[in-house]
Amino acid sequence: MSNPRPNVLWLFLEDMNPWMSCYGDQTVQTPNIDALAASGVKFDRAYQTSGVCSPSRSATITGMYQTTIGAHNHNSSYPILPEGIKTIPEYFRDAGYYTFNEGKTHYNFVFDLDVLFNHHGSMDFKGAENGSDWSGCPQDQPFFGQIQLRGGKSIGLLKGPGIDPASVPVPSFYPDHEIIRREIALHYDCISHTDRQVGWILERLEEDGLRENTIIFLFSDHGMRLPRHKKSH
Repeated sequence: MSNPRPNVLWLFLEDMNPWMSCYGDQTVQTPNIDALAASGVKFDRAYQTSGVCSPSRSATITGMYQTTIGAHNHNSSYPILPEGIKTIPEYFRDAGYYTFNEGKTHYNFVFDLDVLFNHHGSMDFKGAENGSDWSGCPQDQPFFGQIQLRGGKSIGLLKGPGIDPASVPVPSFYPDHEIIRREIALHYDCISHTDRQVGWILERLEEDGLRENTIIFLFSDHGMRLPRHKKSH
């Protein structure tokens, strides 16, 4: 699957704080995310335009503020995009790219999913086989794809004892309470799980000979499920 034009892959994390070792947090180690940061550009001041998922996706998929296109009401506003406004996957398809999305497509406006993506599936990495992820991309085409990982919502996928809530740092704007500590510890466990998933994706790209020609973006829709991280600012 060699092509002179680069592939573009979004690793779109849900509900994820940047409590990662590449950002100086040593509570858990995130070697795979750290490797991405070391080999590219790490943003120290990056902001999402909404603290809740569907308006955040609306802005990300169009490159426009959700208020500009009338898609700022979470799960309750379904406008038709203004004339001349297209989504990023459509621009890539127009440029000859194969497009795919393994994850949510709730963009809070009216659209035709088959216009945006050649392939669309459910959340998480499928191993790039049987048409999933980039495996359906023809040999002579580059791809633009999104793999949405559950991030802070990975709690049901966690295995093992996890981090001890007594050992986690508690930000000064939260009470030092067992409920808060448990939530923070669970989030660190989700971060560790997500880092392993990122490692699986990087390994498969390498196996398929695509790693060097793929531009990877890793970002989240917003922060974790505690106040001041999700919904509230």
